[in-house]
Amino acid sequence: MSDAETMRFWSSPPHSTLAETEKWLASMIEADRAGESDEFILEHQGRVIGKLGAWRHPEIGFFLDRDYWGRGLASEALLQFINYARDLGLNCLTADVDPRNTACLHLLAKCGFHETGRQSATYVVDGQACDSVYLKVDLYP
Repeated sequence: MSDAETMRFWSSPPHSTLAETEKWLASMIEADRAGESDEFILEHQGRVIGKLGAWRHPEIGFFLDRDYWGRGLASEALLQFINYARDLGLNCLTADVDPRNTACLHLLAKCGFHETGRQSATYVVDGQACDSVYLKVDLYP
């Protein structure tokens, strides 16, 4: 979470210390325990490479260490999460993506998501206003 390129389109700036990441991870675990989120840590060959999940169903979020981009790991994890969400009985999953994040938009489209709308200046990260592309995949079409 300290890599600027990996975190470029995340909802917060890159973490500057390990303590900041530890605090974020602890809050993620606590939110899971409280039923506010449904998050998974992504591992590959014993190494943590990212996270994927829902802060509150149905909206998903994910990031992947850039050393693992382009290997199909994110699409594999996302397709598994889609199946998991279907098994939970959810009707859909949604995503809110920065329109500059073309790789993410491509991945979501590949996994069946379609655009439902756009909005300008929906959130601010490190003093910069960011836009949103909203997407959705129906789990029981």
